[in-house]
Amino acid sequence: MCALAEDFNDYGSYQRYTEEQEFKKLPLIKKIFSWRGFKIFLKLLGYLIIISVFAILFFRMCTSKPSDEAVKLIWTNNSYKAYKDNGDNLNIYTQNIGNPLDKDGKFAVYDFRYIPETKEVQFTIRYNISTVETLATELTKKKKELLGEEFTDNDVITSDSLPELPFLFTIRDDKGNVYTESEYVTFNKNLYTYLRITFSGVDLLTTEKNTPSSYFPSPNADSPGFIYKGRFKAENKVSPVTYLFLDSYYKEDYTLGNSFSDTLTFYRAERGLNLYNYKKEKPQGVTEGLIFASASKN
Repeated sequence: MCALAEDFNDYGSYQRYTEEQEFKKLPLIKKIFSWRGFKIFLKLLGYLIIISVFAILFFRMCTSKPSDEAVKLIWTNNSYKAYKDNGDNLNIYTQNIGNPLDKDGKFAVYDFRYIPETKEVQFTIRYNISTVETLATELTKKKKELLGEEFTDNDVITSDSLPELPFLFTIRDDKGNVYTESEYVTFNKNLYTYLRITFSGVDLLTTEKNTPSSYFPSPNADSPGFIYKGRFKAENKVSPVTYLFLDSYYKEDYTLGNSFSDTLTFYRAERGLNLYNYKKEKPQGVTEGLIFASASKN
């Protein structure tokens, strides 16, 4: 009787207690297909969905992070020579650009670096298989519009039929300069492709020297009524680049201005530049496997 009272107290009511006792007596098959069994199944399914969502998010966070190799400095012929000439006095700068992603989510940019000595800008571009599939879909659509009724299933462009690296990248600044020549190395990690890329000739810290301005009459003024008060001295006017933008193209159909993705702003002058400590990335030579790309030749 005492044991019955303890069991009764565990369930809170006599009805729940008796229901529990009767459920325990049911055969396994009836337990599974009972209403209570169905509620237990839904509860376990809910737990499974929650665990799966967190597992997928954790997996994406781990796999989308670039490897150390994909964000290391690229040493070109120019930058390697600059290091040999200057040693550890060669300054390299960085800027915290977060994780810029274009509006369509096609490309992301990481780890910005700038070498004033060689005017080289470096960063890492990331994209995944869905970006290539989107390109294939767009190319198929264009081909269908071009061929019209002559279009067949054989004309469908798939991601597998595209080049291993189907994209060409250019950068431009807010001063109207376009930089089309680059060097890069590629890395693959799970579904992602990473390009560590560098563009040269980018002067983020331009200093322009103004010519003297005559705000007062010169000594040889025609009218003797003018009093010569001299000229203002030449002044240095700092006119740095304010923004850098990344554009992407399908390399087999390159047309400047017809970017495959939304323009991605990956450098903003107002965020400033900080010295980058590259002691763990000192060069032993020019980076192996560098590939040269030039949009102007495509």
